[in-house]
Amino acid sequence: MRVVGWLSGSFLPVMLLWAPALAAPAYHPGFACPRPDGADVLATALCADPVMAKAELDLEKVFYAHRAQEGAGAYPAIKAQAVAYDTALRNTCAIPAAGTPGAVLPVGAAACYVKVTEQQAGEWARSLSGPYAQEAARDIDLHIALQQKLINAGYSSSPMDKADGIYGDGTRTAIKSWQAAYGDSQTGAIADDEVPHVEKLGVSRAVRWASQPPEPSLSSDPDAPPLQRIFQLDMLGIQRPFLEQLTGPAKYINTYADKTTAYTYMIKNCELTAYEQGGQIQGYGLKVTPSCSVPLTPFIQNSTPTIAELTMGDVSAALDGTARPVADCLESCGNAADPNIGLMVQGSHAEDYVNIEVYAPVVDEPALTAYSDWRDALKKHETDDDILSGKFNCDGKYAAAGLHAMRDVPVKQLFVGRGMSGTGQSINGQCGQ
Repeated sequence: MRVVGWLSGSFLPVMLLWAPALAAPAYHPGFACPRPDGADVLATALCADPVMAKAELDLEKVFYAHRAQEGAGAYPAIKAQAVAYDTALRNTCAIPAAGTPGAVLPVGAAACYVKVTEQQAGEWARSLSGPYAQEAARDIDLHIALQQKLINAGYSSSPMDKADGIYGDGTRTAIKSWQAAYGDSQTGAIADDEVPHVEKLGVSRAVRWASQPPEPSLSSDPDAPPLQRIFQLDMLGIQRPFLEQLTGPAKYINTYADKTTAYTYMIKNCELTAYEQGGQIQGYGLKVTPSCSVPLTPFIQNSTPTIAELTMGDVSAALDGTARPVADCLESCGNAADPNIGLMVQGSHAEDYVNIEVYAPVVDEPALTAYSDWRDALKKHETDDDILSGKFNCDGKYAAAGLHAMRDVPVKQLFVGRGMSGTGQSINGQCGQ
């Protein structure tokens, strides 16, 4: 995926595209094959030989990592390296220059091409470090599949982009946008520890809802697990007796000041809370464990992993960074209950006004570390009274610090619905909402 500019020039012999991610390896150039004019015997050979095409793509993977690491100021020097490589390659392998009339590829030139290209890739790779070195060392199929994930999730400049294995300016911008939404440092290169999180990306809510209708509901499927039947859009606004055909009677009942009643059910040792207001179920909460988990397909279209497999950063990235980091307490919390950190997003008309909240009680190491890091970031600039007031939940001033702190914290509690959970009501109450 590249942008128009000098990148689209002829300083490299070929700019390659790849067949759709996860298809059988069938690498081929990005131009029409076979070449109708035969103006470049090398281009014609690349059309016919996927081994040569893959070698070229492996080189470009390293070349563009080198280019990204060095920055825009080094572009002229990097371009000169590429031109020198093209000339040296053709001389070493006796491949005629582009435009040579009647040229043919010499015997052994294909093997020579692959060998020289691999050597050049290794030479450029030795100058790389950090995430750029990790990117260049990555298997080409995974390299392209990650690029396609970013495109599918709406992080590229155009939904019509296709993964081509070239991490040019457009892909670098997409990576930085994902890193910002995930809460990570914006290097523009995907580090090894970021790979699993990019792989979790589905189609983001904004892109999916704007382009096609939601997937069919599972609410009426008797073969679907009960929790998956409940966490569906058409299960919002229903009457409680209908819900209790799936859940049985409530174990606990609590009523809030806004006349919302929370009914807590146990479904195969999973704790589900249904929030009723005005005689209708307006939202659902779930204590998340590996065995008590649901995909969020109806709500954020991130269907591959279930909520138990996601971190706060994964959820934020799936929501395009629109969720705000929150905590019900960061200072002098007392012993009455464990504080929570998490994310809240308010649904728009395009999302049918469905709100999403995810939380983690501050009880284990990832949550404790995130809680401390966010609190320490605030303490550098704010008084204890400011932190106690919960203003940081409202003004967004420290949202980036909060997201960065909690990006790797697993989700332990989930709420989806048109109202708010009890935790959400407490947090929004600090903001006068």
